[in-house]
Amino acid sequence: MSDCLTRHAVPPSACLCLGLSAGLDSVVLLHLLAGLRAESGFSLSAIHVHHGLSPHADAWAETAVAIAHALNVPCKVREVRVDRGSGLGVEAAARAARYAAFESVDADLLCLAHHQDDQAETVLMQVLRGNGLAGMAAMPACRELTPSLKLLRPLLDVPRSALRTYAEAHALHWIEDESNADPRFTRNFLRHQVLPALVRRDPGVGASLARVSAQAAEADALLTELAELDLVVCAVGGAFDLAAAALLSPLRRRNALRRWLRGHDIVADARAFDVFVRQLDAQADAQPELCWHGRRVRRYRQRVHFVPAGPFVGEVAVEPGVGISAQQGRLIWIRGTGGVAEDGAGPWRLLPRAGGERLRLRAEGPTRLLKSLYQEAAVPPWLRDSTPLLFCGDRLAAVPGIGVATEFADGSWLPVWQPA
Repeated sequence: MSDCLTRHAVPPSACLCLGLSAGLDSVVLLHLLAGLRAESGFSLSAIHVHHGLSPHADAWAETAVAIAHALNVPCKVREVRVDRGSGLGVEAAARAARYAAFESVDADLLCLAHHQDDQAETVLMQVLRGNGLAGMAAMPACRELTPSLKLLRPLLDVPRSALRTYAEAHALHWIEDESNADPRFTRNFLRHQVLPALVRRDPGVGASLARVSAQAAEADALLTELAELDLVVCAVGGAFDLAAAALLSPLRRRNALRRWLRGHDIVADARAFDVFVRQLDAQADAQPELCWHGRRVRRYRQRVHFVPAGPFVGEVAVEPGVGISAQQGRLIWIRGTGGVAEDGAGPWRLLPRAGGERLRLRAEGPTRLLKSLYQEAAVPPWLRDSTPLLFCGDRLAAVPGIGVATEFADGSWLPVWQPA
């Protein structure tokens, strides 16, 4: 494990926090980290997430705190609410609640005790779901959880049997979660019935599946790099340009589109993705759509656009050059000629489109209906109502994605609206 800490450049002054369930795996990791603390110089704390799903949850929390304190490690208990009505299932809803609690940890690194057998189970689960390379990559050893917090899994190369041997050799005490034996959950079915049968056939199956995971992660990273190169051409104004993508090979086109969808939090399964790709060849006046867990994209003319949840309503005060999050999206500013002035007279406000607005984009040009400008710019109808307009006082100063009114174009701040 010390090799893992060195490999991921954990500095001696780092603050580590362990996700402590008080099960075998996390108790072993706590014992190992506590032993390395003095020589490595890092500080160590623990967090126990109280899901409230078991009648023993209170006792587990007390046990976790006691185990941590016995090793002189401060441990906080964080109670969470698991949304059983989310449609995710109990396992996924509990995980979502747990990771939301983890994100609030005041530390540099959050350490979790996932091990080689956990990785093997995850790979098999992803294969059963048909989730492709990104799914088969399973759990990375290290990733960013928030901009200021990294997640580290130091035991990912260690089999469960080795952890049990260590725990018994050091007379460690841990708890057993009764839900881990329930075969109704896919992971438990794989853990207790499928993997033991595979291990009897091939004792090295855990290590083999871990290698598959690593290879899948590497291949997925390469495909992501390729997609990012292709999206320089295909991602235009927040949309996916099908005409530009048509110049790519079919495989690169699919790869770029899949990556663009992921950027909008749409990770559709293979069947839904394939159906949508076939629909993109529909006649020009059609508007094929992909819906996935409440997120939607739709084709308009020769571009695929993200569909916001609804129109912009209300009023939001803004300042040129100062980004702000609002309903349905966020306003950012980029520097460029012909933008609004930072010290221009205000007040500046974001307001919804009412209809009939006019805008003059060139000093020598006419004042034109915003509807006509939207049509010329091929802005889809659903984006016209969800994009707010920038007003200075009672005068329309700019329309994100269209331009700045000529009488206000004496500065360098150009407004850009990013749908949520």
